[in-house]
Amino acid sequence: MARRYVLSKRERRRLLEELEQRYGSIGVGKNDVVEIFEERNKFKILIINNVPAFIFYEDKWIPHLKYLLRNPNIKAPIVVVDMGAVKPLLRGADLMAPGIREIIGVFGRGDVIVVVEEKYRKPFVTGIALVDSNDIVSGKIKKGKVVKNIHRIGDSFWNML
Repeated sequence: MARRYVLSKRERRRLLEELEQRYGSIGVGKNDVVEIFEERNKFKILIINNVPAFIFYEDKWIPHLKYLLRNPNIKAPIVVVDMGAVKPLLRGADLMAPGIREIIGVFGRGDVIVVVEEKYRKPFVTGIALVDSNDIVSGKIKKGKVVKNIHRIGDSFWNML
């Protein structure tokens, strides 16, 4: 059973402080409506002014792509991929090391990652790092999965709200 509710002032303040500590300024004003949409025992989505903003996944708040596209100032490590990696990622595949063109920022195993394509630099996947960025940059890891695909354009989270 799904439910959607507005956060209390205390819950809102605590959650927004946690998100801003992790992602920098997320652009939420005093008069903005902050809600939670949750499917019991499955997932939670933070909604800001009727736009899905963050997905709660494995004890982490992961930026929703609709919010990232509207607010590009959210700070998270970025992995730039070649155009050959785009289609498999949009079908739900995990990111493999050979598809990476560039890494912006530093991340460790378990950190939230935003994946962008190399031509327009638009985010189209958010995921969880399976390895450290230093291992990829140094060439220690040249093949295999490096980012677990959690949310992509066109998936169930994208189409939900």
